[in-house]
Amino acid sequence: MVSSKADRLYNISRRTFLGGTALVVVPVLCGGCATDKTVMVDLPSVVNNAIVIRLDDFPMLVEVGGSLLGKVAGRADPIIIARVDDGRFVAVDALCTHQQCTVAYNALGQTFDCPCHDSSYEIDGRVIGGPAPRPLRTYSAQSDGTSLTIAFP
Repeated sequence: MVSSKADRLYNISRRTFLGGTALVVVPVLCGGCATDKTVMVDLPSVVNNAIVIRLDDFPMLVEVGGSLLGKVAGRADPIIIARVDDGRFVAVDALCTHQQCTVAYNALGQTFDCPCHDSSYEIDGRVIGGPAPRPLRTYSAQSDGTSLTIAFP
């Protein structure tokens, strides 16, 4: 059988086809799971065992379901702050108690979920799934509508 030049140009092996397809399909299905798109924001320093943040300075906390990952000046570990309903915020340590991966707030389930080994925590820090051995440390979070005060013990 004689093949034309065009046939030779478009003849690829099954391995090449599947490999090329995987490069396109896997990232789409995964939704970028291999990369951490969470941005750490700088939060104020602790004064009198608390930080006070203006909600206008953090637009991600304006809407219910919003959250942020923040680094508090003078504290070793980051925290996550989430707005769980109109008047209620929660703040927890952001590091999973299993192997110190950074957890993320799941607004749909109102949980904190670890992407590394599937540990999951209630908004009060209690472990509800996965290998995490201890709850997340929680902090008092009170809002007056314009600012949010997070107290550290």
